[in-house]
Amino acid sequence: MPKFFHFFVIFLGGVIYAQTPSFNFQKLGSEEGLNNSNIFSIDQDQNGLMYFTTQNGIYYYDGYVFNKLEIDSLKSNALLGATIKNKEELFLSIGGEGIANYHLGDKNYKLLSGLKIKENNADNFIVTEKFAYLLTWSIKLVLVDLQSGQTILDQVKATNNNNLAYCIYRTKSGKILAGRSDGLYDVTSGKQIKLDVLKNIAVHSICENYDGKLIIGSTNKIFILNQLKVEKEIIPTYYNKGNAFQIGGEKSVDKVISDVYGRIWFTSFPNENLYLYQNNKVYDVFELLDIQPMLINCVYKDNSENIWIGTFNDGVYYIQNPFFSCLNFSFNNKNLNVNQVYLKQNLLMAATSNGLFGLSLSSGNTKILSKPDEIFTESINSIIEMNKEIYYAKRSEFELKPSLFFDSKFSYKIRPIIAKQIIAIDQQKVVLADWNSNVILTNADATKVLDTLLAFKDYRISVNSFFKKNQLLYIATNKGLFTYDFITKKSKHLIRPELNYNINDATSIDNKVYAAHEAGITNVETGELIQEIGNLRLNSVKKIKQHQQLIWLATLEGVIVCTKDLQPIKRINKASGLLSNSVNDITFSEATICISTAKGIAYTSISNVMNFKDKLKPVIITAVSFNDLKIEPKNNQYNFTNEMENVNITFLSTFFNKPNKQFFKWRNNRGVWNYVNNPSFDLALTGGPHLIEICASIDNINWSYPAEIKINKEAKLSEKQLWYWFITSVIIGIIILISFIWIRRVKMKSKRRLKDEQQVNLLKHQAMNALLSPHFIFNSLTSIQNYINTNNGLKASEYLAKFSRLIRMIIEKAAQSDISLYDEITRLTYYLELEKERFKNKFDYKIEVDENISVKEIMIPNMIIQPHVENSIIHGILPKQTHGQLSISFKINNLKNLIITIEDDGIGLIKARELAKAGHKSIGTQTIQSILEINSKLSGKKQIVKMLDKSELNNSGNGAIITIEIEL
Repeated sequence: MPKFFHFFVIFLGGVIYAQTPSFNFQKLGSEEGLNNSNIFSIDQDQNGLMYFTTQNGIYYYDGYVFNKLEIDSLKSNALLGATIKNKEELFLSIGGEGIANYHLGDKNYKLLSGLKIKENNADNFIVTEKFAYLLTWSIKLVLVDLQSGQTILDQVKATNNNNLAYCIYRTKSGKILAGRSDGLYDVTSGKQIKLDVLKNIAVHSICENYDGKLIIGSTNKIFILNQLKVEKEIIPTYYNKGNAFQIGGEKSVDKVISDVYGRIWFTSFPNENLYLYQNNKVYDVFELLDIQPMLINCVYKDNSENIWIGTFNDGVYYIQNPFFSCLNFSFNNKNLNVNQVYLKQNLLMAATSNGLFGLSLSSGNTKILSKPDEIFTESINSIIEMNKEIYYAKRSEFELKPSLFFDSKFSYKIRPIIAKQIIAIDQQKVVLADWNSNVILTNADATKVLDTLLAFKDYRISVNSFFKKNQLLYIATNKGLFTYDFITKKSKHLIRPELNYNINDATSIDNKVYAAHEAGITNVETGELIQEIGNLRLNSVKKIKQHQQLIWLATLEGVIVCTKDLQPIKRINKASGLLSNSVNDITFSEATICISTAKGIAYTSISNVMNFKDKLKPVIITAVSFNDLKIEPKNNQYNFTNEMENVNITFLSTFFNKPNKQFFKWRNNRGVWNYVNNPSFDLALTGGPHLIEICASIDNINWSYPAEIKINKEAKLSEKQLWYWFITSVIIGIIILISFIWIRRVKMKSKRRLKDEQQVNLLKHQAMNALLSPHFIFNSLTSIQNYINTNNGLKASEYLAKFSRLIRMIIEKAAQSDISLYDEITRLTYYLELEKERFKNKFDYKIEVDENISVKEIMIPNMIIQPHVENSIIHGILPKQTHGQLSISFKINNLKNLIITIEDDGIGLIKARELAKAGHKSIGTQTIQSILEINSKLSGKKQIVKMLDKSELNNSGNGAIITIEIEL
């Protein structure tokens, strides 16, 4: 017990608050076109455009640039606030004048007759069908009856001048609520009716969460009301004090906002910081994101749950509020790279580039399980579980004591192992890669070495991961992929082009082993290198995971979710809420997914990821023009005259997350899609109706529904006159008839001429074969004579027998233009056997035939191979001093052509020409060239021969390669 108590005290000392949530954010200002930094109000229209009311006018923002609305009649510095009425109209609060209406289409601006208020100073207002509610913040609430035109002054303030109005809010059900110094009021009916809840409690801000509960910001408290009854009371604890203070230490909770993820965002007097309430803790968002405190005028949540902050003099801040819960782990003010995450129940362990951290998902508490090193980074690369204990790999031999981590329900024991990578073989053994390039088999806690499986001679080899399938252990390294067979106890380096990369991971998908590397992924068994899936190019795949019948790829550009056949269906990256696009690992545990990145982790439920709608809204057409002249539509159709041939279409697609790169495509009249990188394109129009469709995408996988543009172009005179088409048709008919008669006569003449040429060429072909036969016979008889002269009668007899069989085949086939591939190979074999004996085994030969070739069915020109073989032997192999090799292969290429390759390792064509006698020409090879040229002309099918010296491919290469290609 004393030991346990001592340890528990140490544990409490090591526990710190969660390593703080983190968010992607942007500061928007003059660089994006916002020319005034004092933001009064923020709103979003049905198309997703953001509208910002500033001191010098209203701007709208599409995620790329701010554009100012041109409201000519608006007085300078008179604008107090604005709200969106519908997709075409805005309501404006004008100081000293009242409420005005502005039409976005025709740019018409006018004061509403029932809302002309000379003393108007409302900076927040709501307009319904019956009433207008005008709030001057922290002062008064004025109501206007739109049916009678009566202005209803603030009766509550008239009774008690200290009872100030702080906020107004319209609920989902249509009720209008007001917050005052003494409580909550219902003002829907045009009267301020005080509600029984929160009596005599100041209400500074109101919002509604996703399930209809009211979130009330009060003094030093946040109340959650369910059916107008207090369900929960939150007392925020602030760790940083503001620059201003209130008497009595009161801090009002202002500008409260609740999102669908259960997070509550708010400001607090003096409204110079944005706060976040999450997991029963309050975080200073500005401090988390390293934003200097500043006066906040307004906070707004858009349709995608993202947070917009309008400041007094520093422009707009946009905070991406994703469905992910993001955490970063930092040391010495630097974010740590997270290599791997281990998930079990409520425990999350983050293996970082400097230290191991434990996080309780239920309480939000963290504990440092392996301390970061201030001098040398203590990288944690691997975590496994064995025998109900968790092991992690580290380098430093200091701090080897086990750690304990307590959650509300569970406790976990965590032990270090000195290694770079570890994998459990069974419950008793592990394989680890040490820091000296060795792969070792040890007992469970790595205290005893059982065997050395692999010792790399190259000290630069680093093991990135292990994977075991059956008896094979796959070892992914920076120098390729290795295997170790536990049965034969032999290792092997898989040296193949598709695996010649830094291998990051290896795993099995549908019983097939895949390797992840810097160029994509490789099917280890088939050798297929996959660098693109769908329209996406893979950029350095770090991990491959299979979960819920889907494939998850961790890459340098985020997570790509694919089907089993590697068809992408979703991409998760920084634009989706990750802290970085550089993803190191993906971990699953029951219904939770955690993504490890270079700047921290992001975790959420798997259902959130799968339900995440990454399809953009249809694009917004901004202009359809001809020669910079904007064409206005009539009845949703653009009409073009017959002179207007070219049209320019510009559009916008709202997307605010960074990086906000988008892809666009368009088509005309259901034709082929055209892809563009910018929201603008030109189109040449013909007469008649046109339907233009435009789509946008953020991942090149999921596309928005098409935005449609209907254009009707008046046809030209030449396009709409029937007589023109009649005359044209008659002329074309006459031309076709004359052409048909002429072509038919030409074909008949050509056919007779071709027949005569075929007969002549056949005779020439036979004559060429006759030339070849004596040439070969002369060489063979010389060999027989040599045997006789040396009194070797047995050899002479055997040679003569083989020679007679070969001569018989030559004589029988001499009259044929073509010969079957089977006969040609047989004849070629006789010839090579004779030449091999003749030159006393000076060379070896081999004949390879593709198994897909039907040798008895394929016909080739007669006697086109032997002369080249003879040249390879006589002029290539014989002049060299060493033994020679001759290879003849028959294959079918992708074009279904027969490829005949004759390859030797002789002196080569260039040296052979140098040694040849002056004026000597090879009659055989010239004849083959002629045969193939004639056959190409007669048959119309390609028949060519190419001769190449190996030195032209490689300076150290010897020999020649002759390629004969015959189109079948």
